[in-house]
Amino acid sequence: MDDTDTERSRPVGISKLAVIGPLAFLAAMAQGNLGLGLLFHARDALLASKAQTGLLAGIWFLAYMISCHLFRPLSHRLRPRFCVLGACFVLAALTALLAAAPSLGLAYLLNGLLGAAAASFWPPLMGWVSANAEGGRLSRRLGTFNLCWSSGAILSPALAGWGHELSSRLPLVASAILYLAAGLLIALAVVALPGIGKDDDAHEREQRGVPREPGADGTPLRFPAWAGVFSTYLVAGVLLNVFPMAGRTELHLRASDVGRLLLLRAFATSAGLWILGRTAWWHFRGGQMVAATALLGASLLWLGSARSMAGIGAALVAAGALSAFGYVNSLFHGAVGSSRRVARMAIHESLLSAGLCCGASLGGVVYQRVGITPLLTGCAVLMGATASIQLVLLAACRRPRPDR
Repeated sequence: MDDTDTERSRPVGISKLAVIGPLAFLAAMAQGNLGLGLLFHARDALLASKAQTGLLAGIWFLAYMISCHLFRPLSHRLRPRFCVLGACFVLAALTALLAAAPSLGLAYLLNGLLGAAAASFWPPLMGWVSANAEGGRLSRRLGTFNLCWSSGAILSPALAGWGHELSSRLPLVASAILYLAAGLLIALAVVALPGIGKDDDAHEREQRGVPREPGADGTPLRFPAWAGVFSTYLVAGVLLNVFPMAGRTELHLRASDVGRLLLLRAFATSAGLWILGRTAWWHFRGGQMVAATALLGASLLWLGSARSMAGIGAALVAAGALSAFGYVNSLFHGAVGSSRRVARMAIHESLLSAGLCCGASLGGVVYQRVGITPLLTGCAVLMGATASIQLVLLAACRRPRPDR
């Protein structure tokens, strides 16, 4: 893209972020409320066991992971704004039905459908926001996007914990309202903002297909970054879906206490995403991936041995901040230099959700058998193994040429 094209696309980019940012915030808050609220609701109202609760959380991620690829032909044909618009209203309706579900079996079905519907929301939205940007500009744009969705993730655990103490269904009802608000926002933007209606050039280029050029596949650093995001979010699946159960049963914390602890973790992750989005020292450097992965493993050992609120909170802050590296490396190094942004975002989201699925479902089963400390120790060992795999992949990569 030459300077003229860049200037011509800048007003569209501004209007895009003005819509996508609040949209990501609302959807992330809805998703966080739903995730944690459903855990508490399943245990208290639907009488699910620890393993059943973990599997209930895991089915969302499994359905999302599969649907990211099954729905790829749909997102290839439809404009991103229409994929996102339809997904918002479907998510709102399914979440409202889930809040009223009288049985665990129906909750499994509806949560799986929610995961499938979310696959028509996040990859198209992320491909849309990353279009027509490279290098530092891509990093800053993704940084703003990450700050918006992570801000919603910051608030949702505490709100879910507080809401549950009033009614087990309240966090789910709140999520349905938030998804509905997101749908109304994008519908209004499509009608009222000309920039949103004209921002189709990147989608049309991908739909037509473009000649392959040198470097069109991006950087090989995406491979160790993808290994890192899978393991990082496997750990996140344990912390978000298994740790709340351990907090209430083994540490005797209230639901609001668990919400506040996860709020600290979310805040640390958001701060890490913001800092990495505003800096470039980590671009095209593999060593920082390995270091962050290894240190995340160390923070899990710390968490497994902590018993006070202060110790648990500090360990979760460290784990949250280090998790930002896994996410941002996969997002940036997967997208940079690629002409197939939505497809790359689908890979990123698939690996992320596969990790969350394994962490939530397998983590729940392991926790029921051996407890939280051995589970966290096993996760720490996994992170050490992932750091070793990343070293091997980095050694196999030729030194990339940054496309700035």
